[in-house]
This record gives sequence, structure tokens and C-alpha cells, in this order.
Amino acid sequence: MKHTKAYLTMLATALTTVACTGDDPMQDLSYTGSPGSGSSWQGTADGNVSSDLSTLDVAINTSAMDETLDEPDATDTYYEDYVETYEPTATISVTYDGQTATIDGAADGVTVQTNGAHVTVSSTAKGVSYVLKGTTSDGAFKIYSDKKFLLTLNGVDITNPTGAAINNQGKRCYLHLADGTANILADGESYQTLDDEDEKGTLFSEGKLAISGKGSLSVSSKGKNGIASDDYVLLRPQTNVYVKSSSGHGVKTNDGIVIRGGVLNVEVSAAGAKGINTEAGAIISGGRTTLIATGEPEYDTDERDYKGAAAIKVDSCLTMTGGQLLTKATGNGGKAVKVDGQLTVSGGTITAVAAGSNYGSGSSSVSAKAVKADGALTVTAGVVMARAKAHEAIETKGNMTVEGGYVMAYSSDDAINSAGAMTVKGGYVYGLATANDGIDSNGNLTVTGGVLIGIGATAPEEGIDCAEGKTFSVNGGTVVGLGGGGESISGSQQKQSISGVSASSGSYLAVTTATGNALMALRAPRAYSGATLQLSSPLFQSGTTYTLCTATGATAEETFMDYLAEPALTGTTTLTTFTTATTTSGSMGGMGGGGGMGGGRR
Repeated sequence: MKHTKAYLTMLATALTTVACTGDDPMQDLSYTGSPGSGSSWQGTADGNVSSDLSTLDVAINTSAMDETLDEPDATDTYYEDYVETYEPTATISVTYDGQTATIDGAADGVTVQTNGAHVTVSSTAKGVSYVLKGTTSDGAFKIYSDKKFLLTLNGVDITNPTGAAINNQGKRCYLHLADGTANILADGESYQTLDDEDEKGTLFSEGKLAISGKGSLSVSSKGKNGIASDDYVLLRPQTNVYVKSSSGHGVKTNDGIVIRGGVLNVEVSAAGAKGINTEAGAIISGGRTTLIATGEPEYDTDERDYKGAAAIKVDSCLTMTGGQLLTKATGNGGKAVKVDGQLTVSGGTITAVAAGSNYGSGSSSVSAKAVKADGALTVTAGVVMARAKAHEAIETKGNMTVEGGYVMAYSSDDAINSAGAMTVKGGYVYGLATANDGIDSNGNLTVTGGVLIGIGATAPEEGIDCAEGKTFSVNGGTVVGLGGGGESISGSQQKQSISGVSASSGSYLAVTTATGNALMALRAPRAYSGATLQLSSPLFQSGTTYTLCTATGATAEETFMDYLAEPALTGTTTLTTFTTATTTSGSMGGMGGGGGMGGGRR
């Protein structure tokens, strides 16, 4: 049989805009690891939930990644954001030295004024390159440019006590971090902004902001946001950016964010602050993005309610095709991943932790959730791992569809909750709730392939819960639910619901054939008495008697979290027997049946 500890290869898919659809060529990425290693876990789904998902965590990691620089492609929507496409014809250097700044170089159509170490550029020229270096504790670089321009940070350290350290009031800015350099930008607690201008953060750009280069950039914000653009922000491979804000959002954009690679770390602590906050969409296709929000909820005087902090807040759609998105919200009512539109995962890894409690009550309440999508949630490849302390770990207000990849969630409330229909066509889905349902579908729940495991609390909570009046249908794949209750299963594949099941914590519930061969086993993460076990598998044959037993030990070649396929058992004790119906069962297959782990019966 094919072993599950295989590398996950994240294949690139197409994107064309920062919104919901598009085309974006991306290199193949593959990740491996173990779930117990927290934020560095990027691949296989083997492991034990008690020691893995329940302690899932995220930490800032500024170490560089081994990445290949992406090449410009003339057919790419973001082709013009590649600094390689820009051909400078003149260079102007700014060297900061304490309270002064020295200007070298000139260009027709460009004027440069200095006031101490505060530098202001006005330009109507094309093809200008600006280079900043040196140190100042009371300076800035401000530019008015009718044309796009290149701005290279070559070991510069700028603090502006009264506003943005870099303030682009013009067009597209190619922000290039010179190889091997460390660059630092900081603002002050109050801004002296002109009435007719925006100045929304330490690094602010009215136009598009495309960040590249093998240097590093550290941004500190005490007055407003860390990095802000009234257009969109794009990050390229090999960049290394760290943002820390105690006053606003970490990265704030009006028209979206595109992360193609690099290392981005963001920490925010203000009330209601977001690590990334975009009023449009987000596309992540590479790199490692780590976002941590520690703020408490903020009262919105316009909406007259509270808004929680979030590691990432996307007003449109979030599309994940590669790379790593590591998110954590620790404040009460905080969310790790909050998407107002659709959340689509076709590669890469999302790790989400909501460590705070719910906030308030009634109409003023704010729930703490790891992943929340107001639109549909679709996973075709990649990994989604989530842990929440107080509310759902993964919730969609639309339909949820899993066609491949891994989805794993742990919470005291529902581990995975879908307000609409839930469909599992392939891949691996696991939900464990310590005080509610493991899997909760408020619409029809349909399984045609893959592996679906739901572990809930004791009665009346369920392992897998389908709303009253809706249909729980299994026509393929492997389904195991364990909880105080359980919905009846319809569909063409053989299925069984067994009540009155008891098991001690850490023991295994297993199904064996008349000859003693074990077909499956599930480790009980807690003690159960009088529980319900929901089962459906393509390994079940019609009109056949099977034995349900407990085991003190189990090992298997194929495992998924607490589930083992065709295991070797030790210390077995028979609980009961059951005979499947004499109707024809679904097609025979491996653990997942039509999209599961693969392999046939032994």
C-alpha cells in the first residue's frame, strides 16, 4: 500500500487579479515535516491529535528561505512589477548622516530639497533610480513622481518622529532591498500630515509597491500602520521583511496583496489591528508569511459593535496556491484568518491558531475563530491546520468542498462547521472537538471519496453532525465518526452506526473480519461511555459480519491523525458484532476509496 508519509508537491495554479480569479505562474514547492513541530510543519498528515493539533502554535521566524528568484513573464498580469523590466537612465543617491542628508547625482525633470535630514523629491522624469543609505533619527524620504521609479534601500536607517519614514505620493514604486543589506524604517507616535495628502504608515505608497531584493527590511510603527499602500503590495522571492506595529495594522492595502515568495513576519498589538488588512483580495503563491495579532477587540462607532483583531483580514477573496501562511490571534475575539469572500486552497499550507476567548455577549459579541470564511471554502490540494480555544476552528458561511489535500481542526466548539452544504470528494478531513461536534454540516453532507474523520464530545454532541432535515450521504471514501450521538448515514456504500460504545482514553476502537484481520482502527482521545460510532468504508462487503473491538495498541502502514487503516492490533477485547446489509456496497478501494490514500485490500 502507498504510505502516507509522502512529500506534498504544491503545484502552481492560475491567477490573474488580486480578486477571486486569475493566472499566476509559480514554481513547484514541496514541504515535509511532522505536525508536532508547530509552525514549521509543512507536509505529512500523520500524527496524534492530542500531542499535535491541541498544541499547534505559530512563532515569528526571520530565517531566510532557500528560494529561486522568479523570472519576469510578459504574459503575467504583474509583469510590470518586476524590477528587471525597469531601465533606469539616471541615479540619485541620498546619504543620511545624523541631522543632515547629502544628495549626489541629478536628472532632468527632478528637483530635490532638503530640510535637515528630511528629503523631498519632485519628479516628472522617467527612468530615475534613487538610492538611500546612512542613518538618521530625524529624517525622511518623500517623493512626488509622475512616473514609476526605482527606490533602492542600501543599508539605510531612517526614523521620522513626525510621520512616514518613506512617503511615496506618486506612481508605482519598485522598492529594492540591496543584497546583503539591513534596512530599518520607523515612525513617531504623531504625524504632521498635509491636509490634502495621505500618509498612512511608516512606509507609505500612493501607488503600487513592489518589493524585491535579497536584503532585509525592518519596519516599526508607533503612529499608524507599518506598510501601507493605496494600491496593492507585491512581494517577491528572496525578500525578508519584518513589521511590528503597536498602533495600527502591519500591512494595509486598498487594492490587494500578492505574495509570491520571500519571508514576511508581522506582529501587531493594537486593539482591532490586523497583521495584513486588505480591502480587496489576497493571493499567496510562495514564501513564508507569519502573522501574529495580540490586540483585544476595538469598538466601531459607525457599526456600533466590536471588531476583533486578526492575523489576516481579506475583504474579498483569499487564494492560496503555494507557500506558507502561518497565523495566530491571541486576543479575545481575535481571528487568525478572516475572509469576507471565498477562501480557496489549491496548494501551500495554512496554519491558523485562535488562542483567545470569545468577547462580549449578544449583538456586541465577537467570537474567536481560527479560520472564518463568509463565502465558500474550497480545498483541492495543500494543507489547512487550525486550532481554536473557544469557538469553531474552521467555519464557512457558505458551502465547503474538499477535493484533495489535508484539512485538520481542533477546538472546544465545533472543529469544522459549514453553514451550507459540505462535500468531500477526496483528500483528508479531520475534526476533533472537546465540547461539541467534530464535524458539523448545516446543509447536506455528501462524501464520495477521501477520508472524513470526526470526533466529538459526549452526548448529545456528535462525531459527525448533519442538520435536521438534511441528508448525510456516503457513496465512496472512508467515514468514521465518534461522539455522544451520530446522524444516520444514507447512500450506496455500506455503512453502520453502532451505539452504546465505550472506550478508555488512548485505547483503539477497531473493526475486524471473521478471520481476525483488522480493517480500521480509531484512537479515542478521551474516555467514552455509551457513545455512537459512525462507520462507512469501501472495505465493507454486503451481508458480512464484522467485529467491533477495543485494542490497547495498534500500528499501521497507513495512518491519518487518530485513524489507522488495516492495522496490527494488540490487547483486543470484543465489544459487539454487526452484519452489513445485503445490498451492493460501493466500489472496493483503498483507505480513501476514489481519492483516498490509495492501494487496495490485502
